[in-house]
Amino acid sequence: MKQLVILRHGKAEQDTMAKDDYDRVLTERGSKNASDMGGFILKKWGVPDLILSSSAKRAHDTAILVAQSLGYPQEEIRTDQNLYFAPSRWILNVISKLSDEVNRCLYVGHNPGVTELINDLGVGLDNLPTASAACFELHIDSWADVSNDRAAFLWLKQVKEL
Repeated sequence: MKQLVILRHGKAEQDTMAKDDYDRVLTERGSKNASDMGGFILKKWGVPDLILSSSAKRAHDTAILVAQSLGYPQEEIRTDQNLYFAPSRWILNVISKLSDEVNRCLYVGHNPGVTELINDLGVGLDNLPTASAACFELHIDSWADVSNDRAAFLWLKQVKEL
């Protein structure tokens, strides 16, 4: 069995003409929410074997704040530029290449991909809000076998509920 937590990055500054979308930073609220969600994940689920994140600034910064709340080593966060605005099938493709030594992965990404992935895994959701998370158990022994029909929903937590 494997477990996957899907976390949308924290609230980021609005698009500006002066800054590329990839480089947008978290707002003060986004940073606080990311830390708070990290605390919730620690109590509810524990520390993952791997934090996997989009390499975009707001996602990576969210991963760092969550890692600090979890006591997870920041230098062990794995980033992947292919996860920047990736659709569900791309996210699953990256996850399918994880080492089988990893049993619990926390993935930090972007909408619409994270909501699409949650829906593909069997939960009907209009929108995963920023700094909110969903957890699935995957009935697989190898990440290479990850698929939508092997997932069981465990929980969903919106940051506004914290």
